[in-house]
Amino acid sequence: MAKIPKKELMIPKHNEDLIITKQVQETMDKIDRLQKMKYPCLLVGHAGVGKNQLINEVAHKNQQTVIKINCSGDMRTSSLLGRVTPSETGKFVWDDGLIITAIREGHWLILDEINSLDADILFALHGLIDDGFITLANNSEVVMAHENFRLFATMNPISYFGVKTLNQALADRFAIIEVGFDEEIDQALIKQLKYGKDVQASLMMLIRNIRNEYERQEISQNFGHRTLSNVVRLCEYFDLMDALNMAYCNKLPETQRASIKTLFKDLAQVVQLQHTEGQQLKTKGTPKQAKPTGGSVVQGVDVDALINILQDGNRH
Repeated sequence: MAKIPKKELMIPKHNEDLIITKQVQETMDKIDRLQKMKYPCLLVGHAGVGKNQLINEVAHKNQQTVIKINCSGDMRTSSLLGRVTPSETGKFVWDDGLIITAIREGHWLILDEINSLDADILFALHGLIDDGFITLANNSEVVMAHENFRLFATMNPISYFGVKTLNQALADRFAIIEVGFDEEIDQALIKQLKYGKDVQASLMMLIRNIRNEYERQEISQNFGHRTLSNVVRLCEYFDLMDALNMAYCNKLPETQRASIKTLFKDLAQVVQLQHTEGQQLKTKGTPKQAKPTGGSVVQGVDVDALINILQDGNRH
């Protein structure tokens, strides 16, 4: 059987940093209703919008264990469904893969980037979804789905470079929820930065422009909520422009960085202006020290000048 952590370690923890907007709450409510119906759920959305995080939050609410599989084209059927292996006694026994373990033991299963899986693995899900069981050809066993088993999947939009479409036969067996960018989340993250409103507004405009450039396929990397969250975290120790370079710009191919640097210019100017204004305010706020007139000075007091003032007062 596939090696998995203890049950209590498989229940996702609540993410204290999760920003619950109206859009986020509505999406989680849909996921929760679908799981109560035992209806397979597919979340489609850009990288970094929090697809897996939303499923994990619903699992935490229901105190359900989760097995998440990061799918790829080179994953073997044996690692996902299972295989025959020699036991300690020398006999050959069946060893469940991760998918069968989830089905048999009643975990919630998340197939992250499900469309990356080979067709034979995807086809095996058809019977599971339709009939509530899966047949293991190598083991001649019918595995009934546990009462608590739920099937979730995620994928990026097919507009992403290299993303394979999910065949219609399988897609028709899922309830599909589209998860888009939420500007309320963007605004909440940006407000955590120690910059003024002008910088915050300029950063929001930059993010919109980058996303538009991505939609036009001018650049290969989008700017998701996860990227912005990384920027906020980096800004605790670096300035904003350095944080943007490390969290986003440096991930781009060299051929695309020039166009992005152009988009960065407006923000850089606003940041510099705020810095300059801050320095000027500090300078204005520093009281000027009175210059001595050249007489004796005791503990910062010009004694001769003070005597002259007192003498002039006595004459009057």
